[in-house]
Amino acid sequence: MKKFLLLNSPIFWDSVKENEQYLSPLGLGYIATCLDKAGIKVELVDCVKEKMSVEEIVDLINKRNPDFFGMNIFSQNYELVKYIFEQTKTNGEAFAGGQTVKSIYNNILSWKFHGKINIIIGEGELILPEIALGTCRENPIISQGSKSVYRVDKNSKYYPNNISDIYLDRNFLDDEIITNHYGEKEVAIITSRGCMYNCAFCGGAKSLNQDTTIRIRTEESVIKEISGIVKLYPHVRSVRILDDLFLRNADGIEMARRIFEPFPTLSWRGMVHVLSFAQNLNKICGLKHSRCRELFVGIESGSMRVRKRINKRGTIKDILNVSKKIMENGIDLKGYFIYGFPEETKEDFQCTYDLAYKLKEISEKTIGNFRTSVFQFRPYHGTRLYNEILSKSGIIKDCSFNASISQFEGRSQFNFEFGNYSSESDELLNYYIIKTQKL
Repeated sequence: MKKFLLLNSPIFWDSVKENEQYLSPLGLGYIATCLDKAGIKVELVDCVKEKMSVEEIVDLINKRNPDFFGMNIFSQNYELVKYIFEQTKTNGEAFAGGQTVKSIYNNILSWKFHGKINIIIGEGELILPEIALGTCRENPIISQGSKSVYRVDKNSKYYPNNISDIYLDRNFLDDEIITNHYGEKEVAIITSRGCMYNCAFCGGAKSLNQDTTIRIRTEESVIKEISGIVKLYPHVRSVRILDDLFLRNADGIEMARRIFEPFPTLSWRGMVHVLSFAQNLNKICGLKHSRCRELFVGIESGSMRVRKRINKRGTIKDILNVSKKIMENGIDLKGYFIYGFPEETKEDFQCTYDLAYKLKEISEKTIGNFRTSVFQFRPYHGTRLYNEILSKSGIIKDCSFNASISQFEGRSQFNFEFGNYSSESDELLNYYIIKTQKL
């Protein structure tokens, strides 16, 4: 039986000492499930949760010497994964994938890997088993020596049109339960793929993914998955929905109610866009009936100038009205904020802080609570802002760790930067990041 070593790539070069929680790599879990179904022996190693150093990962691959090994790539760990590939001495065939690959596959073609590399653009769970078994019915779009590039888009035989039929064997997700903000045991799921919005800083933007479609799982398939979670983990009390947008519109409230109705012991948390409810404020009251505990809102900036620059839909009024209504109905709100967008000024920083402060003030007069999660802007490969910066300056700085908010527990995995592209100093940028995170 062929052996496949699937690795969730690390964020840091060295082993991590911080005692942080990390979400399980559900995407790799789906791939592992499909490989196993095809008769390939799979081992999924979460290098992040295992706190493995780069050298430890290289040693692991070399010692196991699998027939195949594969890793996901992100903008922040590109150089790290490149190093791992180039240092391995295994005879096995390699696979590289992840959302970033769509924009950097030409870079991967230059890697000095001694063996064969299969580079996958798009969703890989259906095509990987067939490439590994030598039965793939599609030719690579690029063949360059020992490197091949495969594209899985909506025209591919291996495009997962019906994601309701793709099963996830959670036995591959070792130690996937986290303890959430409320002290409850929590497991994550995905109920859809794709986003309808086009934010200039996001790799999931609609304009970057025109070769795919938005796909939504049936309520029946989601209920079946949650039933399996309850059976496997009876002590779990919360489900985190990792979709870009679980609540796409007001009708999503009824959908959420139907999904969670059979599970009276479970609450849930998930992402929402303010435009989902801006014109339907009266429907927000239904969220509590679905046992929604907390909603995550990508606010990003309180400056309308910046919001237009980054193509962030929704007005400040929309944010305030929707947020107030959510918290009035006893649902907590977590606002995501980003500082340091290109040409962002002190005045823009202040607008963002003022908005976050207003939301905190609103929460003090409502049942629901408000908290922040703050990031420094990072130009991800292929995004509109990445390309704009590259065309103007000719260079994107290497990824590095920013210790500005290291004082906050559980933040190190998010505290990366690719340089300061705002109009202000590093000191002022970090001042606002810390100030907003403290709210």
